[in-house]
Amino acid sequence: MTPNQQREEISKAYIAAIAARCGYKLGTWSQDDDCLDVTIGVAGVLGGGTLAGPKIDLQLKCSSDQRHVHDQHIAWSLERAHYDRLRHDCHTPILLVVLMLPADEHEWISYSNEELIMRRCAYWEHLHGRLPLVGDAATTTIHIPRTNLFCPDSLRSMMTRISRGDAL
Repeated sequence: MTPNQQREEISKAYIAAIAARCGYKLGTWSQDDDCLDVTIGVAGVLGGGTLAGPKIDLQLKCSSDQRHVHDQHIAWSLERAHYDRLRHDCHTPILLVVLMLPADEHEWISYSNEELIMRRCAYWEHLHGRLPLVGDAATTTIHIPRTNLFCPDSLRSMMTRISRGDAL
């Protein structure tokens, strides 16, 4: 497996661990098509909401290149087609989720009899409603706030908002 393929599999494992911790289901797709890698869903209604079966679709990215990491944000370049897909209205919200790993691949995952540790974390951004790119720009850089951690608390909050019919 190439390092890129390893990063892709680690990003899926990260999402699976977060979803499992929340007690949510994870659906994977046989093809990365239409900016869709995985779907997270839960049965029933959450947090006093009225909408059953909230779901979130995810476009996963992963890097160990520390040039993406800044004090306040993660800078991620998206091709125009991906940006347009992620910003459009969708029945199910779709998030860009970027997992940042350490530069040294030997630090990505460590383990012992007591623990399995995956180093660093993922950040999310909901691009819905952003303006179209101007001119012939082939790419754009998204600044994902480092406060947007993709963690159990943020996932629970998003799913509850969806169940309530609130915007992300």
